[in-house]
This record gives sequence, C-alpha cells and structure tokens, in this order.
Amino acid sequence: MNKLFLIAALAVSLFGEKTLLPESTVAVVNGIAISVDERDKEVGKLLPKAYFHSSIDEEKLKNLQEQALESLIEKTLLYSYALSKNINTTESEIDEVMTNLAARYGSKDLFEGAIKRLGFTKATFRDAVKKDEVLKKLYKQEIEVEISDKELREYYDKNMHKFKEPEKVRVRLIHVRNNPEDPEGREKAKKRIDEAFQKLEEGEYFADVAAKYSTAMSRIKGGDMGYLHRGRLQKAVEDVAFSMDINKTSKIIEQDIGYFIVKVEDKLVPNQLSFEKIKDGLAKDLKEKEESRRKSELLKRLMQNSVIVK
Repeated sequence: MNKLFLIAALAVSLFGEKTLLPESTVAVVNGIAISVDERDKEVGKLLPKAYFHSSIDEEKLKNLQEQALESLIEKTLLYSYALSKNINTTESEIDEVMTNLAARYGSKDLFEGAIKRLGFTKATFRDAVKKDEVLKKLYKQEIEVEISDKELREYYDKNMHKFKEPEKVRVRLIHVRNNPEDPEGREKAKKRIDEAFQKLEEGEYFADVAAKYSTAMSRIKGGDMGYLHRGRLQKAVEDVAFSMDINKTSKIIEQDIGYFIVKVEDKLVPNQLSFEKIKDGLAKDLKEKEESRRKSELLKRLMQNSVIVK
C-alpha cells in the first residue's frame, strides 16, 4: 500500500477532517496524491479568458480552487476505476494524439513551447494525455449513450405539451423610470410620460417618441422589444399588451418603477412545434441528461468505497 495513503489514513483516524497534508498536496484519493500544481493547472482550465491577463479576487480564486479540486478528485476516481476494468491506452495511441496536437501548432518546437508555458514537461504532458484517453474510453464504454429515433418519438408523443411555443406579442415600449433617490422623481417621470403620450396623440411615430422620451435601453431601437412571451415584462404591462389588438397603443400604465406606454405590432398564437423541428435539440438534451445521470451514479458508488482526504 502507498506510504502516503497510510499516513493520510492514519491522520484521518486520529484527527478526522483536520488532517494536515504535505504542503505540496491538496488531497489524497485512495493513496493517490493530488498536488497543488495539478490543482492550479485545473484552475487555469476553469478561468474565463477575461481573467487571463488580470487579477481575480481572493474569494473567486478560492471557489475556483475548490471546483478544480472536486474535478480532479472525480477524474482520479474514474481513472483508477478504468484501470481496474482493464481500460487502458497504448503508447502508439498516445503518440498519435501528440502528433495531432503538434500539427495544430504548426511545428514540434512550437508545440513543445506551448507545453512548457502550461507548466508541463514533455513526460508529464504525455501522462496527462494518457489519462484523458483512458477517461474517454471509460466514458464511451460505461457512460455514453445514443438515443434512438424511436425513443425520441415516444418521448415527444408523451410530452407534446413541452414543445409548444407560447403566445407572443411584438411590442414597442416607452418606459420612463421613476428615480426613487429624487424626491421629485415620480413627478418628473409623470411629466415626461405625459409629454410622450401627447406626442403620440398628435400623430408622431411611436418609434420616434420612444427614442426621445423612453429611459430604457430599448429606446435606441425605437422602443422595439421584439416578440415576447408572458413573464418578460411587468405583469400589469404584459396584461395590457396581451389584451390589445394589433397596431393599437395603450394608455399610460403606472407602476412603482415608473410609467409605460405599449404599442402592439404583431401577435403569434400558441404553436405546437413539430417533431422534426425539435428532434435534434431533444436528442442532445436527453443524451446529456442520461450521461450525467450515469456518471453521477458511477461516482457515487466509487466514493462510497473510497478514502478521500482533503
């Protein structure tokens, strides 16, 4: 048995969750150590590109480190399980992956330079490739599923209510916000919306009035909000919009956050989406859900029979 595993297991029995691991180690999974360096490389994968050339706050970094560690623990459990099932990869398969990666960089030297910048040696990168290839094989063998057309059709027929486009209205909106920090905010907003309504009464185009008087971002598009289903606007505003006829303009609608005027330009009735239209998206969704379920169940079984020290 691995010496580090014995030390970690003994520490758990003596100190429980307050185990002190070596400074270079952040976790031990069934005797396999996960180093700070491995965790930090995994953090780099999770970081949005926007953070690559800037600093992040301590709390954000801590959350990313926790996510990275959980990911590495899962990968370690799955990798060990794969090896126990005699799922492995050959040196020639690793060579092929390395060759393909080098080709993407245009030359062997550029590829090796990129590896170095990522903090790998050629040997440690090759080892990482090996683990990834083993995990891919495990995924294909025990987790990956294909949803047949028959299964998709049966799901669609039983759940047709899930594949309906709701009633929609296309609206233009004038929204004059009330500034709660201004004692005269509501009075000023009311004056502005009254002026806008007067312009509409005088025959000015709704888009022009919205561009001039609305304080919402939609003013840059003449108040055009596009097609909206229920739940996208203030309830009182959408109740008016959905009750109006096409090409009609509402009266002023007063709300706590300000005042609204709505114009309805088009309406779409609820529409049942055809099987062919939703087929590809449904297949992707069901596949992802089933594979996620299988992976979660496998990890749950593996964790129940593992010693994990963090």
